[in-house]
Amino acid sequence: MTETLLDRRHTAMMLAVMFFATLMDGLDSSIVSVALPDIGIGLGMDTGTASWVSIVYMMVLASLIIPFARICSNVGVRTTLVAGFSIFTISSFFCGISNSFAMLIVSRTVQGIGAAMLAAAGPICCTEHLPRDRLAFGLAVLTIGSSLGYAFGPAVGGVIVEFLSWNWIFLINIPLGLIIIPIAYLAVPPSSRKEGGANLDLVGTAALFVAISSGIFALETVAYAEMRTLTIASAVLFLVFTGIFIRWELGHPNPLLKLGMFRDFGFTSVFLCLMFVNVSYMVMIYLVPFFGEICVGLSPMEMGLILFIPAVITATTGMPVSKMSDRWGRRPFCIIAGMITGLTLLLYVLLAREMDVVTLIIIMIPNGLGWAFVGGPMASRLVEHAGDERDMAASMTNEAYYIGGTLGLAVSAMVFTLFSKTDGVDISEVPASAFLDGFVAACVAGLLFAVGIVVLSWMLRDDRMKR
Repeated sequence: MTETLLDRRHTAMMLAVMFFATLMDGLDSSIVSVALPDIGIGLGMDTGTASWVSIVYMMVLASLIIPFARICSNVGVRTTLVAGFSIFTISSFFCGISNSFAMLIVSRTVQGIGAAMLAAAGPICCTEHLPRDRLAFGLAVLTIGSSLGYAFGPAVGGVIVEFLSWNWIFLINIPLGLIIIPIAYLAVPPSSRKEGGANLDLVGTAALFVAISSGIFALETVAYAEMRTLTIASAVLFLVFTGIFIRWELGHPNPLLKLGMFRDFGFTSVFLCLMFVNVSYMVMIYLVPFFGEICVGLSPMEMGLILFIPAVITATTGMPVSKMSDRWGRRPFCIIAGMITGLTLLLYVLLAREMDVVTLIIIMIPNGLGWAFVGGPMASRLVEHAGDERDMAASMTNEAYYIGGTLGLAVSAMVFTLFSKTDGVDISEVPASAFLDGFVAACVAGLLFAVGIVVLSWMLRDDRMKR
């Protein structure tokens, strides 16, 4: 792969584009969850059915990152990036004007396609246009944008739903998109385009789409007893099409995903670390807002303000940490990421039953600091162990994030329901004592994954020749 390094002005523009891409995705993901009850009421659906607005988006996004990464790797990123912003912006408009559940689901599906294009192209911008000694810095921009988007989402969504209507949670994407599309076109030069066309493996793409989407559906529904039959059927579908995908790719001359990457212990261990980080953090993202309201007695707005603290910490510390990892190596920072993530969960386990507001605020500090040690150092480490597939590996970081997040949500819901003994009860209506039983158990489960991050990161040494 030939890198096309940018001058300072184009680099700054490109980083701004990447920041807003992840900001929009993070904002859209978290803001929708807040509005689901109002969406259900507005379109005549119960909250469970309305949750498909989030599920279908996640299924499409995660299923298409790898195909779009292959397209970017073969033909360059500018077209994919601009098209992704355009599709995301246009589909946001149709989501916002939807007057039926079917229209919203179709629009949300298209929005997921645009989001997948952005998730694939953003990291590849770093591998193509930043020198290797600034790779972690560039990838940290993606983490900071996503972190701020997730943090702003609940607060912004609450205000919009309170004073306007759920439609505006999608319509706010339009002015952002209209501003960033021309900047994206100017930021990435035509010279980044490559010869040879997309050469997309369509059979592999279809098999991977079915495998990932069915797997995500199985994970998303594992905690719902009434959907057990569909969950099992989806799990079987996942196994069958995963087998088909592997067999097809191993015999294809131009595979969608070079599975040989996973024969490398370094690549596989870092990919697992990225997944485990998101499993651990999903425990906190999913349950801590309810914990603050049910067990600490905070209002939704107060909890939203407290949850903004870790995002600010990630934003202010992510860049310096990434610069240090570019200079000193990734391994110590990846180990520290696992240790801080584990410490955060351990504090919840030990202090949850006697938690007050001040203690909760203090725990937000390692909560945000841990993620700062992940974004640049760990993502860069994956790229460095991918050999000639650096572009694909860069986008695989997002694949690990989304799959890990989905797995984390499933693990959190399953463990919480099992230990709180509240199957069939809405989480917001669970008594405080029962909630604590489930919450502590879920934090222990997340802590085990954090230990896995430390062990795998310690086992893998940096190869300076890869850097």
